[in-house]
Amino acid sequence: MSFSSCSVEFIYMAASPPCRAVWMCIKELGIDVDMRHIDMYKKAEHTQPWFVKLNPQHTVPTINDDGFILWESRAILGYLVNKYGKDDQLYPTEPQKRALVDRMLYFDIGTLYKSMVDYFQPILYMGSSGDPQKANQLKSSLDYLDQYLEIEEYVAGDNLTIADLAILATVTHLEGVEWSYKSYENIFRWVTKLKTELPYYNECNQGGINMFKDWVKLRREQAAATAAEEAAKSVRKNSRT
Repeated sequence: MSFSSCSVEFIYMAASPPCRAVWMCIKELGIDVDMRHIDMYKKAEHTQPWFVKLNPQHTVPTINDDGFILWESRAILGYLVNKYGKDDQLYPTEPQKRALVDRMLYFDIGTLYKSMVDYFQPILYMGSSGDPQKANQLKSSLDYLDQYLEIEEYVAGDNLTIADLAILATVTHLEGVEWSYKSYENIFRWVTKLKTELPYYNECNQGGINMFKDWVKLRREQAAATAAEEAAKSVRKNSRT
């Protein structure tokens, strides 16, 4: 893999699946990037004026390619391959092949990733016990993906594409909340294959999963402490009546 001479600023948070997908794409393409990590969890660095000016939505990932600012991970993935790819394997130019990749990118953002966020966000941010209907939607999304992988080695054909990188980051994010995908035989085979094939997997993806795990653990500890405090208040209040 040869490295290009370009310099792209990559603004990211390692715990974010979309950021990890772009990072893996950067490695696959061999792009020379300036990495700028921001902490959205503890320091809310994404709300700093410099970043809001750069990206009014102040979302990650964001890239700055010589003054061209772009956010939304799947748009970034396509842009990077279109501009810096040595060939079109990661994002084919042939209309039907590209349509299959686009379909899976849209499946990720509109179905799989969405169902994961819809289920886990209330649990992690609001202390919810989990909505069974939303859990079923996540399971259905994984069922669909498992079916897609039943006849294909990769999610959009017979070779690695940016759709694999996006969906790999989404599926493996479940490891951070201890939701096992091992019962999905084809998904598990595909994930295991990519973990072995991609030499940058641990650097670009596993480290961020571990960071997310630590954050989840902290959130659960905080929720438990809050629940214990509320229970103690209730006991004290009842003892006075």
